[in-house]
Amino acid sequence: MENKVIMDKEGRLERTIGANKKILIDKKAVDIDKLTHLIPWIADCLDFGKFFFLGTDKISINNIIDANEIIPFEEVHRTIEKKMHEFLAGRELSKGISEWYYQQFVKMKYSFICKDEYYVVWDLNSIPCHKVDVFDKKSGKPYLDLCENNEYERGMLVSKLLTGCSASFEKSFDSGHMVVKTEIMKSLIEEIEKNDQIEGDNFWGKILNLIPFDKIQSSLFSFMTVYGTYVAIKYPEYYILRKWKQLRKVEKYFDILSMDKRDFDWLSKDFDAVTFENTYDIDGDVQELFANQYYREKLTPKKILDAIDAEKSDEFISYSGDCIDGKDTITNEIIIEDRLKYLDKNTFEEYEKLGDSLIDINPDQAYLCYENAVFLCDYQDQKSRILEKSNELKNKNKITVKKTAIVILSFNHEYLLKRCIESIYNNCNPKDYLLVIFDNGSKDGTAEWLAEWGKNNEEALVILNEENLGFSGGNNAACKHLSDDYDVFFLNNDTRVPANALFWMRMALYASDDIGGVGAVQNYADADQIQDVTFDSPEQYVEFGAKHNVFMDNPCEEQSKICGFALLVRRQAWDKTGGFDERFNPGYVEDDEISMHIRSLGYRMMVCHNAFIYHVGSQSFIRVENPNDLFVRHREIIIKKWGFDTTIYAGMSKNEYAFILDLEKKGYKKDSDFKLVHIGSGCGNMLGHIHYLYPNAELAGVEGNDAARKFAISCIPVYPNIDSLPRKLEEYDVIAHGLG
Repeated sequence: MENKVIMDKEGRLERTIGANKKILIDKKAVDIDKLTHLIPWIADCLDFGKFFFLGTDKISINNIIDANEIIPFEEVHRTIEKKMHEFLAGRELSKGISEWYYQQFVKMKYSFICKDEYYVVWDLNSIPCHKVDVFDKKSGKPYLDLCENNEYERGMLVSKLLTGCSASFEKSFDSGHMVVKTEIMKSLIEEIEKNDQIEGDNFWGKILNLIPFDKIQSSLFSFMTVYGTYVAIKYPEYYILRKWKQLRKVEKYFDILSMDKRDFDWLSKDFDAVTFENTYDIDGDVQELFANQYYREKLTPKKILDAIDAEKSDEFISYSGDCIDGKDTITNEIIIEDRLKYLDKNTFEEYEKLGDSLIDINPDQAYLCYENAVFLCDYQDQKSRILEKSNELKNKNKITVKKTAIVILSFNHEYLLKRCIESIYNNCNPKDYLLVIFDNGSKDGTAEWLAEWGKNNEEALVILNEENLGFSGGNNAACKHLSDDYDVFFLNNDTRVPANALFWMRMALYASDDIGGVGAVQNYADADQIQDVTFDSPEQYVEFGAKHNVFMDNPCEEQSKICGFALLVRRQAWDKTGGFDERFNPGYVEDDEISMHIRSLGYRMMVCHNAFIYHVGSQSFIRVENPNDLFVRHREIIIKKWGFDTTIYAGMSKNEYAFILDLEKKGYKKDSDFKLVHIGSGCGNMLGHIHYLYPNAELAGVEGNDAARKFAISCIPVYPNIDSLPRKLEEYDVIAHGLG
């Protein structure tokens, strides 16, 4: 959440820096520390007088006004929680969602205790680039500032709140600050409370009742939008409209800790203010571009922004007029959305029918289907009926299905982690999993945020470790906290889990007792587990995943190894391995090794093609020095341990993947019956993918490396030499060799 600043002018205004409990006590205490060196600059630019903090807890900062004496926070929180009761589906509402609205309401109600003609609200994370006047020097009237980021939905709320006021402005009053005329704010509140068309005992209750329950998390209400529209229409004579230019998410372009007057002087050529939102990780390349003095002398900030390659960021940047913003929704909170956001409301029927068809074939899978049907069903009578089926199934069969422990290893990248958690909470059945987050010594504020989030989300297990134990060590340490009741799903923190991805991975795991591990398909892979799609934003990948993760006749593909970005492991198999080999810390090739270990125990490994998971990719090792040296060392370890180089023999090369694509170009179709032999097949990964695409094909491999052949996939025979093949070489329709 942001910090708010309410200020006075020449003795006429009280100045208050608004903050909520979370901001001052935990995470935002860190943010305030980051801004400490800029306080003199901010004070000089605004030059209004003394600051006051508006907070809800007693903290070690002077000049505190207790916000709870204005409006009790718990009343607002309970009201929102009650409104979202059905939507939450038994989950606790994060206080961060309530805090946004609480801040807005307190800054409005403050007018009833303010003894001055005006008070000024200013976002502390909105840093001015130059000296700012909030009053016109000639007329003495306050400015009403407009910026480009048009908030349509927020604006539409105004016309419903206030009779005769419609949001007819193309630009937004959400400029990060507002000069409030005390009596007008009181009049605004009274007018809202007199609106008998809206239910509610007070102004903030009526505002909340206007917002649809599934839109609450979108922070649809802004007091600046409502107040700005109100005065612009009803009291235009009191204000002067002014265009306000701001650069958002400045931490993308600058290291906030090192910003100084020179930076702001240059930025002031195009912008009045910049906002620090703490939603992006630092991008060294972009920051170097902005710090380059040669470019600064030749170019303005806007011109450099136009030159930035937006694809270098997880969230794409667009430039429009005088305001910079993201295409994907950026927020610093966990947003709970409708689990059926991208699904049909009757999707549950498909899973119920699938469960019915599996009762006599695979009771474990039938049980999983009924579980998922209940989770996706919004009709209570239908839920009860499906639950009866599930209970009857359990009474007649021994169900061996375990719940899933989703283990996320966290190291920095707070924003990516939040989006990962958010996707799990929105798209996975809370009754089926335990979320385990092991922080591996984060230094960017992630650990502090996790500590606070963990307190408010006791259903999750948050483990904070001061030392970085690496990928293998961290995951092993996390798993020591698990009971035997869970399979283990190792998930990268730079992923987003779409609807039904985990469900289908569990279906694959329980397809047979000898399946020890299952991997998802992803957008970020060389060949083995690639789902070759490209979109403009992460949310589009999530939407794609929801539509992709559906029933398939043949969803599983056997492979000799699985990528560790999203790896579901059967608990019995995990326990037998003893965990990841910690010689592979901090990372690289450890997923090859655990795959070989699981295979050596007699289990098969599967890629689940109807489980797509979005993966940003390469976040863990962006700042590792000499990653190639690390990779080479770990290859040597795995060769010594298993007798062959898994990165070569157990992978699929680009040439092999291209060869597979050429089969379709040559006219082969899914039901084609042909004979193919792969000479130099390694562990058979290319053959496994061909078998998945062309199940009627007769396939064989030839591999002279005995150690690699030992780990060949079970569905395709791999022979030591050409003479051992069951057919003469010329009898095969397709011969693959020399692919590398």
